[in-house]
Amino acid sequence: MLCKKCRKEISEGSLYCNFCGKKQETTKRKVRRRPRGAGCIRHRTDCRDNPYIAYTPATIGGAGERYLGAFATYTQAQAALDKYFNSIHIPYGSLTVAQVYEKWSAKHFESLTSSGEQGYKTAWRYLDSIAGRRIAELKTADYQRCVDDCAKQFSRSQCAKIKQLCSQLCKYAAQNDIIDKNYASFIVLPKEVKKERRIFTGEEREKLWEHSDDKSVQIILFMIYTGFRIGEVFTILKENVHLDEGYIIGGIKTEAGKDRIVPLPPQIPEIKSFVESWYNESRTQLLLSGDVNNFRKRNFYPALAECGIIPPPTVTKLKNGRITERYETEITPHCCRHTFATISADCGMQPEKLQKIIGHAKYETTADIYNHSGQDRAALVQEMSKLKK
Repeated sequence: MLCKKCRKEISEGSLYCNFCGKKQETTKRKVRRRPRGAGCIRHRTDCRDNPYIAYTPATIGGAGERYLGAFATYTQAQAALDKYFNSIHIPYGSLTVAQVYEKWSAKHFESLTSSGEQGYKTAWRYLDSIAGRRIAELKTADYQRCVDDCAKQFSRSQCAKIKQLCSQLCKYAAQNDIIDKNYASFIVLPKEVKKERRIFTGEEREKLWEHSDDKSVQIILFMIYTGFRIGEVFTILKENVHLDEGYIIGGIKTEAGKDRIVPLPPQIPEIKSFVESWYNESRTQLLLSGDVNNFRKRNFYPALAECGIIPPPTVTKLKNGRITERYETEITPHCCRHTFATISADCGMQPEKLQKIIGHAKYETTADIYNHSGQDRAALVQEMSKLKK
């Protein structure tokens, strides 16, 4: 036989050439096993034209491989797998703040209430100046600028919500190795300016009682002498109204405020009469049917103006012909709750009983909120009896 390299005559079956040392037999190179999760390329000996079959990797959840196609060469099959991985790869490093918000909110909003979701959506509006920038290049100063711009017009609580949103976005980015720390955690909020709580004075409460035949005024008085929030008033179920025992079970918002016992003040029988009248008039499962925003605009402020507690509204005619009314006042429906807390404390009500009645969020033993035993009811009713006009 002839040497493959020098072409000299060598013995038949020789592994190497005696003259140049060239190896005479070629061995097939072993194909390395593909790493886990890199897909699969199989060679079918029964296929002559396209023997290399490419499959996607099986998912962690247990789903099977997906067929990508048959190819003439191994290189073509590998190219098909590369194309597949490129199509599903998310370039996290180049994501903008808006893209991060979209991905984060899609999952995070599933566990939120509609009000919680709306709070984040409102805060998102103030990140408009950085929405198009890559989140990987942002620092604390960029987020701080958004908060400072908001602080020029809005309250500290709104700035705190923006900081919370920025922090959530940074946490999401850190989880995906886009950034190495939460830059939003270093945001400095504006100094909190505590506003003096506005309550209904004794003279203003007397004016309300003078117009207590009006249902809107009755609801205002009900909130003043029970401490219910305006949003809680329109969620009270008739089945939770216990007129004979003299109490209502209701409340929303916080864990301490849910399903709390609120006695009707025995020393002010008119409140119980209001509730009884509403109960008999209601044709639904709710004690009062209504909408918080509509009540505020159409009932609360007009009723206060009618009683002479606040000035008449300023009427403005818009370009489209519509007429709007604006009331210049510091009073809000939540002032009723502040008034209740103030006059209750002035009457000598025990602090722990008062916290139970109003559903204070910081009440430590929240488990007792759901205790509806007769002894607790009696104690709360006794405290409520201290309330006077």
